[in-house]
Amino acid sequence: MPRTPFAKSLGAPTPKDYDRLVQRASELSGISMTDLLSSKRTQRVSQWRQSIFFVLRHMGATFQEIGAYFNRTHGTIIHGCNTLERNASNKDVRQIIIELTKKTDGDPDNQ
Repeated sequence: MPRTPFAKSLGAPTPKDYDRLVQRASELSGISMTDLLSSKRTQRVSQWRQSIFFVLRHMGATFQEIGAYFNRTHGTIIHGCNTLERNASNKDVRQIIIELTKKTDGDPDNQ
């Protein structure tokens, strides 16, 4: 069976997890899912997109897997995660990460 661009290892996010996270970011930010997945480079869109990269990476996805989903190179994902870590002291960045990682009532994984 050919390897998909998503991890099969224990605990790694599934394609549904990617979709759910992008949808949640869209709802929280008011940015369309299309824009989050696009090549738009405005500061606001980039900050939310990099936050998604960061959360997926900490869920166990590889840089290559995240890049495949967003149609970007793994180097772009590394840069996005590093940029977000450098800005971790920013209150807005911290709040985005907190909101993206919160469980919601509609989340089937919520227990």
